Amino acid sequence: MNSKKAINAGEMTITFSPELEQMLGRLMQEKTTATQKVAAPIMDQDYVERDHCNHNPTDPIRSLDDIERLKNYFLNRKGWMNNNIRDYAYFVFSLNMCRRAGDILALHVYDILNPDGSFKTHVTFDHEQKTGKKSIVLLNTKARDALTLYFNTLGQYKMSDWLFPNGKKPTEPMSVDGMRRMLQRAAKALDIDMHMGTHSLRKTNPYHMISTSTDTQDEVMVSQFLQHSNIRTTYHYIKRDQSEMDAFIERHGL
Repeated sequence: MNSKKAINAGEMTITFSPELEQMLGRLMQEKTTATQKVAAPIMDQDYVERDHCNHNPTDPIRSLDDIERLKNYFLNRKGWMNNNIRDYAYFVFSLNMCRRAGDILALHVYDILNPDGSFKTHVTFDHEQKTGKKSIVLLNTKARDALTLYFNTLGQYKMSDWLFPNGKKPTEPMSVDGMRRMLQRAAKALDIDMHMGTHSLRKTNPYHMISTSTDTQDEVMVSQFLQHSNIRTTYHYIKRDQSEMDAFIERHGL
């Protein structure tokens, strides 16, 4: 004989059969799963990257040699030339802008070029997606040279075009996920052992700026450049790996 479960709802007692109880349990589980699927795309991309697999925060690219190897990889890999140069330009531009991937992929050609086709001196991010802050970043020589190669490869483009369009759907920009996969494939192809993500490109230049500096005021400048609310967040960006920590302890042995 099947047992039944009773629930007291105020003055009325509702009795469920085991079969009905199981069915209600499945419906609640499906509702929870559906809610999670809807909510996931609007989660902050920094959170998604930082806690991807829970224990694998994205790393800066600590080796200057690896940065050059990645540049060469994008320029020389087999594939459609426009996509190769686009990915190379995105890589170099992101390293130097130190902005979040979502903000960079939201740029159009008119954000980079003046109406006469000359480069703007600065790139203006009017409303950063995470913070809502406005930032103005110098379009330095490294970024400008990469974009010059990119525009020359494209040949024809409109000012209203996305700066980094989707190769299959040019009317849409590349997605953050697409760029993350591209970077992870490159790191794997070159056997670079790190937790690579789009946020790695935001972290890399600050890491090297502070690592090579002997002026503590530079740390404040880097924090201001990244628009961090406090210096501790910047320190998180330059977290040392185990080998660097070992070398530091060895140097300062007593």
